[in-house]
Amino acid sequence: MARFAWAEHRLQPPPRVRSSWPSLLFLTALAGTAGAVPRATVRGLFPGGRGTVHVGPSPRGLASTAARRCADCHADIAAEWRASMHASSWSDPVFRTAYAVEPMAFCRNCHAPTHTGAVPAGLAADDGVSCEVCHVRGGHVLAASASTRAPHAMQVVAGLRSSAYCAGCHQFDFPGDAGRAGVRFDTHEPMQDTFAEWRDSAAGRDGTSCQDCHMPWVDGPGGARHRSHRFPGGRDLALLRSAVSVEVSTRREPAGTRVTFTVTSRALGHSFPTGDLFRRAELTASWDGDAASTVRAGLARSFADVPTSVPGATLTFVRRQVGDTRLPAAGLGAPVTVSVLLPGPPRAAPIRWSFDHLLMPTPLAASQGVGEPRNRLVVLTGAVVPPSPEGASP
Repeated sequence: MARFAWAEHRLQPPPRVRSSWPSLLFLTALAGTAGAVPRATVRGLFPGGRGTVHVGPSPRGLASTAARRCADCHADIAAEWRASMHASSWSDPVFRTAYAVEPMAFCRNCHAPTHTGAVPAGLAADDGVSCEVCHVRGGHVLAASASTRAPHAMQVVAGLRSSAYCAGCHQFDFPGDAGRAGVRFDTHEPMQDTFAEWRDSAAGRDGTSCQDCHMPWVDGPGGARHRSHRFPGGRDLALLRSAVSVEVSTRREPAGTRVTFTVTSRALGHSFPTGDLFRRAELTASWDGDAASTVRAGLARSFADVPTSVPGATLTFVRRQVGDTRLPAAGLGAPVTVSVLLPGPPRAAPIRWSFDHLLMPTPLAASQGVGEPRNRLVVLTGAVVPPSPEGASP
């Protein structure tokens, strides 16, 4: 039996899931019969921002595990990854702008997980969440299935197919680091809750994994199929449109025209939006696109600085989540109904509406120099004719 041990890292999900989520322990590789590809379990591969990822020495048969060398044999997969947000996790200008405001080690460790200095540089910065971050540990290339033709040492990690593998980076509580102006965060509250949202959803219950939506099967050269490494997510319009639907109705009221949106989960395996705490969905309505008449309603998590007594200390303020108006995953709640009022008398024009995905609230984006074209992605749009004078929707 061969053992490959990494420092133990424990992932602490929110209280509502902690009882059923196992602690992340050491990675143990079990070498089978002579000549067999050793097998391993997913334990402790990712420190969840509390440290960097140590991939270890290059596997036998490889001079380097840099992404550009992986492309020598896996050109199609490498090209998909290079176009993904994983590859640009450190270099993405929106992230870098936010990081400049709060340059916490926790953020560096997730967005440039192989960095070794105070400031990520070189391949750690250029490649972000690279091939080796997910697929190399202790002198082995980790894969979901064995290959007798691989020119390098391998380990089979069946857990690569599981949503639990994604939890190492997409489920974590607030760090102990102080934020801007010294604000403290509740470290028992999820900063990103995506895995827990999925696990409790209809997708989690029926066995639809993260990979099924975010790593769909695609045909490679010669017809060979593989899981896509493009990792479509919150900036992928086709994926977003497949996840939700919006119905719109209107009625006249004394003060104006009421526009009611009903947002329904379709193929949605987590809250919408999910991930970063600043993510936001927004519903807008206006008279024929007239910016001056536009009204908005947001679907987002909200936070506040809550006064908290600390034993042996004076009263302090801790930032905690105080609201969540997002669309829940399919199977976790009813459709979300939101209404807005277009004030004044009806106009002889259609009411135009949109359902948008935002990286952050518009005022925050503006304060960080992130323009609307980068911050806002229009997911769905439509128009309804004005309500009749009697107040009934057509």
